Amino acid sequence: MKELSISEFYCPLPFKHAFVDSNGIAACCQHTRHKVSLDKWAEHPELIEIQQALLNGKVVGSCQSCFTQESRRGQSLRTDSIRDYKQKRYTKTDIDFIDFRSFNICNFKCRSCDPVYSHGIGQEVKLNPELKKFLGPAADSKTVSVDDTNVTWIKENLHKLNRIMFTGGEPTKIPGVKVLIEHIKQKHQKIQILITTNASFEDEFWYELTKTFRNLHWTVSIDAVGPSASIVRHGSNWDTIEKNVSWLAQHSNSLDINSVVSNLTVFQLGPLLEFGRRMQKLSATPLGKHGDLGCRHQFFVCSRPYYLSADNLSEDLLLQAVDYLKNCKKLDLDDEQSQMLNGLITQLSNATYDPALWEKTQRYNTILDGIRNENHTSLYKAQI
Repeated sequence: MKELSISEFYCPLPFKHAFVDSNGIAACCQHTRHKVSLDKWAEHPELIEIQQALLNGKVVGSCQSCFTQESRRGQSLRTDSIRDYKQKRYTKTDIDFIDFRSFNICNFKCRSCDPVYSHGIGQEVKLNPELKKFLGPAADSKTVSVDDTNVTWIKENLHKLNRIMFTGGEPTKIPGVKVLIEHIKQKHQKIQILITTNASFEDEFWYELTKTFRNLHWTVSIDAVGPSASIVRHGSNWDTIEKNVSWLAQHSNSLDINSVVSNLTVFQLGPLLEFGRRMQKLSATPLGKHGDLGCRHQFFVCSRPYYLSADNLSEDLLLQAVDYLKNCKKLDLDDEQSQMLNGLITQLSNATYDPALWEKTQRYNTILDGIRNENHTSLYKAQI
């Protein structure tokens, strides 16, 4: 653990939040899940260890991801959480925020995802066992769900919650999510509902919910725009996605755009950044929580799996990528977009070419190209 003062490193999530998916419970998405029920979570040894480390201003291994993100880009899930909890510090477990990933049902098969979060990828692995070399021996075609005991705890403790996040999989495609949301809307309107979506929905329920339930926040996951989107996030229909995000920008009370930057999307950042800015300007209304920006465009620069890391490129592509990113700096950017580009330029400038790792990403993507009738190499052509 790296020693820091508590003023430099503290996070409220291990005290106030629980990440719940089919593998169990964790303090947040960066930590290892444990097969334990929510009513016993506060007593779990790892949670207690994490909490004590944070109270002593130390960075435990699982928190290193946030520490790295902050050192490169000045912000992370931790800093966002400190903001959300208004700088308050906690010393005891009191869960008021659940990240609820009830099923891995998803209509997309993103190249940076795995079967834990997409049953479609699991089915793909079953038909193409060579993918297990990249996705691990646990990769299979099962549709997995959260333990019933934890689902029951969530339903019985809604009155104690301030926020519940629905992700997946794709929550707008998961059975039971609409039922639980409708129950919250009718009985627990103080709870803020957060939905992370791929923006592929067409069911009128989601438009009506946006118009009638003001305590609703949308996060749309977009890693590339136009034709490139269908390669990076297989299953994408860009026309539908663009229509939905534009509609949400104009009608939702709260909207973020979330983008994963991998070695597949580095050269696609220009159009993505411009799309983010268009949505910000479209949503610059009194409803938006980010003032003149309208919505936030936030980024996660991929570091795992390592073969999809943003800086895992050939020697030639690394040089080209740095030049390309410097050109992207000339676009109309907000502060967060600009900060991300600065950090990424530094990261790629300092990167060392790893032939074995680069060959692995080529093998993985070439296999997917054959399965999906796509050509991932088109993503390495700079788009401005």
